[in-house]
Amino acid sequence: MIEMDFNSTVPLYDQLKAGIKGLVAKGLLLPGDQAPSVRSLAVSLKINPNTVARALRELAQEGFLDSRRGGGNYVSESAPALVKDGLAGARADFLESVKLARRGGLPWVEIDGAVAQAKGEEK
Repeated sequence: MIEMDFNSTVPLYDQLKAGIKGLVAKGLLLPGDQAPSVRSLAVSLKINPNTVARALRELAQEGFLDSRRGGGNYVSESAPALVKDGLAGARADFLESVKLARRGGLPWVEIDGAVAQAKGEEK
């Protein structure tokens, strides 16, 4: 299930892209599976269809989805590798951010609190 945070500073189309990538990472969408339609995502997530269309279009441009004219979008064969690469990049970015926070004087207790807060928001 994809969840949107309407209070986040992250644009909704980026949240939707991450949500679809998360479905692939969890094995809920497999290569060759049809991605949900613009209309169904817009209705279920209560967001503008143009926002959904932008997210799906960008995923297709990134090679994550294969777009078939009049036939919808399908998870590409390369999607799992792209997710794996993206997770490795996110992990590296996270570690670098923690190092930067420590160098800047942020105590471990505050870093742990931020991680705990993020975990709580995930549920």
